[in-house]
Amino acid sequence: MPFARLRALSAAEMLAVAVGLILPLAAALLFRTYTLVVSPPAWEVARQLGLPFVLAEIGFLLCARRQGMELWTILAEWPRWLRWALWVFVGSFWISSAFVSQRPATSLAFTLIWLVHLLFAAAAFHLVRAAGGVDPWRFGGWLSAGLAAMVLAIALHFLILPADLIGHQGVIDWGSAVPGFISSRLFGAWTGAVAAFLAGLIWLRETGGRRPGWLYPAFALVALLMMWSGTRAALMGCGVAMLGGWAVAGPPPVRAMMVKALPILAAAALLAIPLAPYGHPQFYMYMPGDGASVAGFSSGRNIFWASALRVFVQHPLFGTGAASSWWLVPLDGFYHVQPHNAVVQFLLNWGIVATVAALALLAGATWFAHRAARRNRDLLPMVMLLDCLLAMSMVDGMLHFVRFVMLIAFALAVCLATPPKPPAALAI
Repeated sequence: MPFARLRALSAAEMLAVAVGLILPLAAALLFRTYTLVVSPPAWEVARQLGLPFVLAEIGFLLCARRQGMELWTILAEWPRWLRWALWVFVGSFWISSAFVSQRPATSLAFTLIWLVHLLFAAAAFHLVRAAGGVDPWRFGGWLSAGLAAMVLAIALHFLILPADLIGHQGVIDWGSAVPGFISSRLFGAWTGAVAAFLAGLIWLRETGGRRPGWLYPAFALVALLMMWSGTRAALMGCGVAMLGGWAVAGPPPVRAMMVKALPILAAAALLAIPLAPYGHPQFYMYMPGDGASVAGFSSGRNIFWASALRVFVQHPLFGTGAASSWWLVPLDGFYHVQPHNAVVQFLLNWGIVATVAALALLAGATWFAHRAARRNRDLLPMVMLLDCLLAMSMVDGMLHFVRFVMLIAFALAVCLATPPKPPAALAI
């Protein structure tokens, strides 16, 4: 292999390692708490902004620039309508943050991060294209290793308490105590995305792909963590990912799924029940009374969305500024940094002009990613991860929190930059 190609492959592989292992573990070490916020306040600001992930995005952008990335060359390959959507978005999504927001400094900080996301997506595309793709089996290994390391971090954090908290386990906010995550639900969303990716690898394995010994044990671990987190959105996201995989690759290997994957999932659900930390209710998939009303089943999301949309209609064109639900939309006396729905989030933060452009960009990129997966079966796990994240974004902040936006951008970049396989290699 030529040295230049090896160097490019190393950069793309390091990007995969950073996304799957290094950054999640770094966040777990940096942001630890037993309450809703970390201290000191500046550390909480860094956590809300996803600063370690933003700095990593900037680092890979600089790496891509050193390796010859030309932004205009990449844009020239886009369809004209997609370029117009980008220009409309970039020209409008910041207006309310600068001129309408009640907290312009906060809104503009979140706004600038979106520019970093866009540039990072281009950098990831360049690095992956230069490397000729990313090995899905290696990336699955890094994702699994990241969650295995998280098990140790969580166990130490939950079992070895500071002296002033010993004996007070029953009053600790365990739902906010998963290291590196603002809530156990977001940890569950991460595990759901990894589970969808591993399900894609199982799909490949059982239809003629590699047969690594670590795959099913890794899936068992990830399934257990997903169930332990009590995140129903993760189950929904995995279901959507399976449907998306079916659309891309045809019927799944039903026998393997029924005989191996589904029993693992069922066992994980049963084992997760006694593992709920100190009986905290947030770690159960379902509690008595959840199905009594829409608000109960959705944890109040429908009420929150309606309130957010009432604020949006007062500023329909350009919205009320990034992260404005944090101070404009209360739910039961509390404010949330994002409204747990990507479309509502976009409308509230950016208004209808930028929202239409953003959805066009996202839909176009996702369509091309699926088309690429139909031409290269190795992309099936990546497109299933993407589908899972986008489905979960309808009920949580996958398009707000930086770690998830970075993962979505990486998944799209891999799908769009990986070359198709020869026709003879496309049989599923």
